Amino acid sequence: YNVEDIQAAVQEAGKTGLKVTVHVMGGVAARNAILGGAAAIEHGFDLDDDLLRLMRRHGTFLVGTDFSFANWYAYGLDSTTAHQLEQRGIDRLQRAYKARVKLAFGTDIIVDLPGLNRLQTNLQELQTWKLANIPAAYTLQTMTLYAAELLGVGETKGVIAPTYWADIIALKSSPLLDITRVEQVKFVMKKGQVVRLD
Repeated sequence: YNVEDIQAAVQEAGKTGLKVTVHVMGGVAARNAILGGAAAIEHGFDLDDDLLRLMRRHGTFLVGTDFSFANWYAYGLDSTTAHQLEQRGIDRLQRAYKARVKLAFGTDIIVDLPGLNRLQTNLQELQTWKLANIPAAYTLQTMTLYAAELLGVGETKGVIAPTYWADIIALKSSPLLDITRVEQVKFVMKKGQVVRLD
């Protein structure tokens, strides 16, 4: 789609309070999505540095779906290709973080890993964020504060503060020491009501 097509979609969606995100890898398609006002690029595996800078200038989020080796391998790729794709994701994630592109943690999980549910499979992506040396505190913000902003619910969700929904989890230990600890949930509160307490 050209820039005008995307602008038209963004304007129509905006009339009902919705945002437009675009599944695109890079190149002209990504440039058109950014210039057309898309709220986010989903995937963006082939975003170069110029496109990342353009995203920053326009406030376009990246939801990178940064699959780990295990995800790529389970998708049916050989181990060499799976490692190459994981490395490509690590590189792009590092460049996006360095360019100060708005990042939101998200998923497009299309395979099941043996013995894991979809949430657990999605959390395997945290390995990629660790390998990219993205600070755990920032990664946690991409899963909460920035995701809420992208979804348009940042005025009620994404932080713990007065007037915000009390959607809270408690963990066995600090995810600031190791972001993969978000998998060790001990307590869940939704809208101020405890729904799980281990």
